[in-house]
Amino acid sequence: FEKDNGVISFILCPSTLPDNCKNGSCSDILLNYPNATSGYYNLTITNGSTISVYCDMEGSNCGGEGGWTRIGFINMSEPGTTCPTGLTEKQYDNIAYNLCANKYLHHDYTFRCSSTFFSSYTLNYTKVCGRLRGYTQGHGLSFSKYYYNRIVSISEQYLSGVSITHDNKHIWSYVNGFTEDYNGDAISCPCSTGNFFNTTPPFVGNDYYCESG
Repeated sequence: FEKDNGVISFILCPSTLPDNCKNGSCSDILLNYPNATSGYYNLTITNGSTISVYCDMEGSNCGGEGGWTRIGFINMSEPGTTCPTGLTEKQYDNIAYNLCANKYLHHDYTFRCSSTFFSSYTLNYTKVCGRLRGYTQGHGLSFSKYYYNRIVSISEQYLSGVSITHDNKHIWSYVNGFTEDYNGDAISCPCSTGNFFNTTPPFVGNDYYCESG
């Protein structure tokens, strides 16, 4: 292997062999080098170019299963970190660092969404894992926009929280509800005792986690 400026490159085969012998993913590296540790590695993508990506070889956020390629990473507690395009920075009195938030304020109750995009570097994948931390400002509305506005499109705002999607298809959502026992409304989580709807949008199904603020 080669190490240059903190980036590790494994050479799996001579350059005279076909291109399909090159590193195509973090899981390929871990398969050939079971003792590989988490860090930055060079991968060869479908157009033949080389990219540097972070590989999670221990699966610290993925149930202990290693070989994951990092697609997106935002840690606002690290100095110098800024929010990606589509989100805005907000400062709160009780938090020591700025957070990334919806750039559309909800004071007019229009409830517009804002989004950001993370490239998968043309790599093919079948699973997504990770960790997301959210904070509540005001109170959450759970899936109430879906219930009351009869929203059936994933391109509209169907929840209060964060959704992860790919090619306009839902993967997973972190939903913010009002309280655990608010009676007679849809602004609480579907499992709350006071939510008489207790259903989710059909394109969400059971692929979500809801927590009361």
